[in-house]
Amino acid sequence: MAGGTIDKILSLAGTELKLLFRNRTVAVSSVLVPIALGLFWALTLGDGGPQAWSLVIALQLAVTLGMGIYVTATQIVVARRHNLVLKRMRTSGISDAGLLVATVAPSVLLGIGQLVIFAVINAMFGAPAPGAPVPLVLAVLAGLALMVAAALATTVVTPSPERAQITTLPLVFVVLGAAVALLMLPVEGWWRALVALPGAGIGQLVRLAFDADAATGGLPAMLLAALTLLAWTVLFGWFAHRRFRWDPRTG
Repeated sequence: MAGGTIDKILSLAGTELKLLFRNRTVAVSSVLVPIALGLFWALTLGDGGPQAWSLVIALQLAVTLGMGIYVTATQIVVARRHNLVLKRMRTSGISDAGLLVATVAPSVLLGIGQLVIFAVINAMFGAPAPGAPVPLVLAVLAGLALMVAAALATTVVTPSPERAQITTLPLVFVVLGAAVALLMLPVEGWWRALVALPGAGIGQLVRLAFDADAATGGLPAMLLAALTLLAWTVLFGWFAHRRFRWDPRTG
């Protein structure tokens, strides 16, 4: 039974992945635009030392998580709800959790693929290896979890696939801005409170991975950034669990 359910989830995820790449709008906004931006940042900002590359990598990670995963996952879930696919699939034998996993999995795979592409691009342009790889790994994993939870929460207030371009904008801007702010502002002072913003922990963790001066904060700074990302993930997940709708919204 368990094996059959997993096969159904994988089959549905594969179908969603094919549909994703057939959608030209999604292909451009969620695939080509983030990669183009990431390449541009590597070309224009990556000629400095580790601090410059930490900014490039934080921007690439934030745009991948924000546009490649968050916006795409929100659009896909809302679209499937809007055309009643989600409601019909609830009778397929797949659990509600499994159905949502299969629906958002292509977005996550897309984001991971973009990060691999950025890793290759950065290596070609001379990006240094992170001095502390653990914070970078945490930034990727915690960022993925945050964006998936945020996507499911955003579907609650998104009535149609077209409106997803609007309802996702605030968080995309906050994630990009907060991640960059934690890299550009002084390590000490009240600026550290900005780590409480959604996505700011991503910038903090990238900074800890590449910037030796920032790494003086050590384990407490890394744990604070990771716990902040986890807290937002739990909050978004709780909201999605309480308010998620399987039927189309009327307004």
